[in-house]
Amino acid sequence: MQGRTLLGSLPEERRDSVAKLVMLTRKGAGLAVLTIVVLSVMPGRMRPHILGNDYYEHFVAYFVAGSLLAMGYWRPIQLLSSGILLAICAGSLEFVQLWIPGRTSSVGGFASASAGAWIGLLVMVVIRRAHERKFVVSYK
Repeated sequence: MQGRTLLGSLPEERRDSVAKLVMLTRKGAGLAVLTIVVLSVMPGRMRPHILGNDYYEHFVAYFVAGSLLAMGYWRPIQLLSSGILLAICAGSLEFVQLWIPGRTSSVGGFASASAGAWIGLLVMVVIRRAHERKFVVSYK
């Protein structure tokens, strides 16, 4: 509902560009989640190590996916289900890694991935609320 009211309040020429941007972020979110799944089931020596620390890599990957999902899906129930599904995905992939050669499964990996997803969602919600001027900061 919130996405429809946002689009409804825009001039006609901006509606198309916003709709395209939303579609693009949804596709980007799907691509980010697909990349996480593919890299998580890849054997350990084949997987690229970008940041050097697995926990940082988990956090950043899920932060990006959560942020893109928050930009593409605006309703509160969609945000909540995105966070829950990303956390379930993180736990499932950590469990699957028990049977992948060269990979280890850890609670820390699950925790950093889940934290990254929820913080990514939260950051985008705060930015959106600030942009909509519904988020008031008081210096008193």
